Amino acid sequence: MKKFFATMMGICMLAACCSGMAACNFGKGPDEPGPDTPGPDQPGPDQPGDPTVTDDSIQTDRDAITFAFDEIYNEKMFVDEENGFNSSADVTGARFFLNGEYYNKLSKVGSRQDVKLELYNGQAARMVNVSAGMEFTIPTSESVKADYTIAKYRTQYEFGDSILTFSANGNNPYTALSNAWYVYVNEWAIRHLVNPKYYDNNGLTLLNDLSFEVTPVGENGKSDGERTYPTVKNGDLEMRSGYEIYRFDIQINDVEDGEVERPFYNIGIIHETNDVKNFGLFVMKSKSNKAEMMDKIMMSYKKISPKGITRNYFENKDPVQEPQWNEETKAFFNQFMTQTSKSWGVFSYSMPGDESSLDPANYNYKQHLNWSKDIQKFIEETAWGGKKYDVYMTYTHLGSGPIQDDPNAEHYADGYDDNRHHFPLEMAKELAGGNGVNGKPVLEFTYQYTTNNNLVDQEVTPMFDIMRGKYDKYFERLARDIKAYGKPVMFRLNNEMNTDWTSYSGIMNLLDPDIFTMTWQRLYKIFLAQGCDNVIWVWNPIADSCPYSGWGEDLCYFPGFEYVQLLGGTNYEATNDRNQFQTFRERYESLYNKNKTYFEKWGMIIGEFACGSGGDYTGALGRNRDLQEQWVTGMFEELNAENPAPYAQQIKGLIWFNCNDYAGDNVTITNRYRFADIPGGSGYHKGEDYSDLERTWKAFQKGFADAAAKENK
Repeated sequence: MKKFFATMMGICMLAACCSGMAACNFGKGPDEPGPDTPGPDQPGPDQPGDPTVTDDSIQTDRDAITFAFDEIYNEKMFVDEENGFNSSADVTGARFFLNGEYYNKLSKVGSRQDVKLELYNGQAARMVNVSAGMEFTIPTSESVKADYTIAKYRTQYEFGDSILTFSANGNNPYTALSNAWYVYVNEWAIRHLVNPKYYDNNGLTLLNDLSFEVTPVGENGKSDGERTYPTVKNGDLEMRSGYEIYRFDIQINDVEDGEVERPFYNIGIIHETNDVKNFGLFVMKSKSNKAEMMDKIMMSYKKISPKGITRNYFENKDPVQEPQWNEETKAFFNQFMTQTSKSWGVFSYSMPGDESSLDPANYNYKQHLNWSKDIQKFIEETAWGGKKYDVYMTYTHLGSGPIQDDPNAEHYADGYDDNRHHFPLEMAKELAGGNGVNGKPVLEFTYQYTTNNNLVDQEVTPMFDIMRGKYDKYFERLARDIKAYGKPVMFRLNNEMNTDWTSYSGIMNLLDPDIFTMTWQRLYKIFLAQGCDNVIWVWNPIADSCPYSGWGEDLCYFPGFEYVQLLGGTNYEATNDRNQFQTFRERYESLYNKNKTYFEKWGMIIGEFACGSGGDYTGALGRNRDLQEQWVTGMFEELNAENPAPYAQQIKGLIWFNCNDYAGDNVTITNRYRFADIPGGSGYHKGEDYSDLERTWKAFQKGFADAAAKENK
């Protein structure tokens, strides 16, 4: 998590425009003003010979081609002389994509249509996103297969041994600044790509002859709480007049055949010099270096006036049980999905995962176990007035240390101490062990592909080594340990991926969210191969995607319906600002509305959430305790309503994040989310006094009592 950094960005750079995590709001830009449903200008019923017959083959109708090339804009708009598109006569074939389907002809473009054109001349393909207002040419004679599934955010083109991802972006929250574009591109796009440490630490090679001046983070490699920026003023101004272009050609090193199918990345970012908002992002992965091709794409790119509406065509599917689940896990999943009551939990401490602390005889094990039991008892009996945990949540990440990549796999099976973190098998049995009916909390296990607890300024991400297969043996042990636990596990993998503060985010991984989905799928398959039959996979993006632009939106990270069974949600009330305070309904109904078209019948567990009572970084500590009480009260009014709103019905479980966010000094509280602790503790178990939040406790107690009364009617 990095709510502090998001808050600092809001304070320092956006002033009243945004604050905290609420600032990272991917609002509707000019290229996405409406719902993902066709409007009145959609094609009519299919009739033989009609221009509305669906057909995904390349069309050669001259009237339709001429209309597309000459009349949607004018006869010069789609010209690309370098690649042989001088006039409509040069177009030998075309595909016409309208509102989710290919059609045999095109004769008009309506205001509610989503139109994409694919124009071919035998040596290149001109791709025109009419509704987003951008076009470019792929200089290839090979067949091009376009994927418009999430075209509002990105489009993918597959040809030869390459996959090209294009995203038309039109959001920049810094437009009030004189250097708006440089602030955006340095922070939300190229921050890692210009840092030599990024390549050195992750086994990558920058193939370009480029050098950049980068602000150092510090000798210890850790962020001190201040955002560090590259000082890259502009892209290549000589390559193309009137445009700024950032180009990176990168190779993933040390890969064996089949480990990384496409280890070469060619990345291009382009915008007109006088336009600080709109830019095109191109990320192409291939089996060989396609730098020359990417340069030609950059030269062919053009921003045009958008016509119509961009939409997604993400298929709406119901959640499906994993066929390998055991009967106990199936029963819990069915119960969880159909329950009208809510399952509650609190996160206070993670169970230790380092090798020595897994042993119940170890002092550290006993200490963490006692802390965890004490805080749970205090919350259940004092803060919640007798309400028991239904869900127990813990975090574990990869840890650090050398990767054991030798054939001697027995080291893993025998519990070899490799300085990695493992599943806390014995403690999970003691603190959780629930199955939905036995009176114990069900385990929600949040697992993160991180080696450094998301300190991304260290320029380290394990994602490339995961792709290389270096963690496979370690993951096999993880799967076996979770299987040995036996009870159902809600497995929340790599939460908040659509951000910039996680090492598995797109910005940390070559601006390619596909790396996230590929590594998710890899782990899923390993679990199945190990016979792990008790894991319910939870996909948990954060509500408001950062980096503000479509290429980093949540759906870009969805690993596929066959790899996910449950939604996770995260949306903190973290503003610290009474004037920007949002209710529980405002936050979670907006999250529901964002993707309800795709996941309307899915269940959701709010994997972590809270409303802050006011940090002391920007004012008196606890100054918003009355708003916190109101927020909790309003939350229960929504959840306990006689006829709950659809968003509230989708929520099946909620985990309060009982921890604070701190500034770089680890003392100053930036967001005060913790609402309960046992006074008199010390060290890690701070023992802070939160009795000033007793009214929040009373709001919880009343909410639980009202929920019980409703269930007993």
